[in-house]
Amino acid sequence: MKALITANIDDDAMERLRRDLDCEVVYHPIESRTERFSTDEFVELLDGVELLIVGYEGVSAEVLDAASDLELIACPRGGPDANVDIAAATERGIPVLYAPGRNAVSVADFTLGLILSVTRHIAHSHHLLHTGTYTGQPSADSAEGGEREDVTWGIAEGSPYVELKGPELEAKTLGIVGMGAIGRKVAARAAGFDMDLVGYDPYIDADEMADYGVEKVDDLDALLDRAAVVTLHVPVTDATRGLIGADEFDRMRDDAYFINTARGALIDQDALVGELQSGGLRGAALDVYDEEPLPDDHPLLALDNVVTTPHLGGAAEEVVTRHSRMVVDDIAAVLAGETPDHVSNPETLEPATTGG
Repeated sequence: MKALITANIDDDAMERLRRDLDCEVVYHPIESRTERFSTDEFVELLDGVELLIVGYEGVSAEVLDAASDLELIACPRGGPDANVDIAAATERGIPVLYAPGRNAVSVADFTLGLILSVTRHIAHSHHLLHTGTYTGQPSADSAEGGEREDVTWGIAEGSPYVELKGPELEAKTLGIVGMGAIGRKVAARAAGFDMDLVGYDPYIDADEMADYGVEKVDDLDALLDRAAVVTLHVPVTDATRGLIGADEFDRMRDDAYFINTARGALIDQDALVGELQSGGLRGAALDVYDEEPLPDDHPLLALDNVVTTPHLGGAAEEVVTRHSRMVVDDIAAVLAGETPDHVSNPETLEPATTGG
């Protein structure tokens, strides 16, 4: 079987494909290129390919029509519909495998990092030090009189101790919007900070949320009314696009923080900027935006109460190993006539595979 891989795959998975599954592999990982392949380049590479493991190239109906030998697609992402036309693949009888939860640990860790960074001014104080705001002549012992040395950065007006104080997380309410794989891991980590946890997810019942120490609220407004920190963990769908808009930001507490490591399309970013500029929110931490990269003159970059990171939530070293194992396990299952764990369009599988 000829396989084209444009995603990042680890060495163990590559060895399994070649040795155990007898694949002739052409490997062009995204991390070794400066950009995605163009459609023409992609189609040329797909000539004679039966198995495609795709990272970020667009697999449209046009591409599928050109890839006449293609039998199986694996997309090591949590949402393959971001770059694979699932309906077009289904029409052509091509299963699309994927890797839900592959970066749940990574994003959950990152989310807690952003919460700490924005509430305790970690990123902002780092910036101020590196730009010379809080540097100067050191004092060996600023107290000069106690039995032990007392070295501080200053505690008077204008000092970082005064200007950059933030809240402890203990006993604060964290509102988790979306209690899927990432939301659940965020809950587990936040519980370690003794935060009170509330969650909104219309697809998960109260008993299941309670298993993760989370109190279910019946609507989004109830969560926004209570939460000191709101964090988003839902996919972009017709139902969630623009989920948090001007009314929702206005409803949040003036001392609340907003965190988004999911997708920029979930929020009205202009409304968020306005709320931050007016003091309607205490701060925000964002890893995703409605356009990426951010323009040099974007208003978010001028706000001291905002932490901005360049879409790094899923960029942990272990993610590639995890998604490699997941997709190769499922490829092996399909090739053996068995049921894969994660397939977007199970109707494309042979009846024997689906148990029909």
